[in-house]
Amino acid sequence: MQSAQGERDERGETLIELVVAIAILGIGAVAVLAGLMLSVKASDQNRRQATGGAYVRSFAEAIQNNVDANGYRACGSAIAGYSAVTVPDLPAGYTATVTAVQSWTGSAWGACTANGIQRVDLKVTSSGDAKHKVDETLTVILRQPCNGVATASTSDPCA
Repeated sequence: MQSAQGERDERGETLIELVVAIAILGIGAVAVLAGLMLSVKASDQNRRQATGGAYVRSFAEAIQNNVDANGYRACGSAIAGYSAVTVPDLPAGYTATVTAVQSWTGSAWGACTANGIQRVDLKVTSSGDAKHKVDETLTVILRQPCNGVATASTSDPCA
């Protein structure tokens, strides 16, 4: 509406101006919420990785302690024997497994056929769908300790 002097009357915003402003605010809110959801998912993934990494190291330590106390596992039963070692305080939803045991043949790592130095591949896996599952792996080298313990398949290397 025009006043008598020909100037526009300033009564407020038009409907189009309000719709454009609300659309801009809506787009901004969606962007902020999407960023927030992404950070929550990334935080959860990082937490699972950190937990898995800590527990795969605990698994390695538990296996080394078992070897120190009981000696090596024989090659034929090494995977099953080392897998039976319990990981202290492993949270629900995580599993610890031994994926491979190899022995040093003098020039390379090969199938576990000797009871010398053993290379053990460990894995801790979190539960969840394939998109959110975390696998943490660690390879450890075990050697027969000089503690006077001899098993049926190995002798004390220090005797």
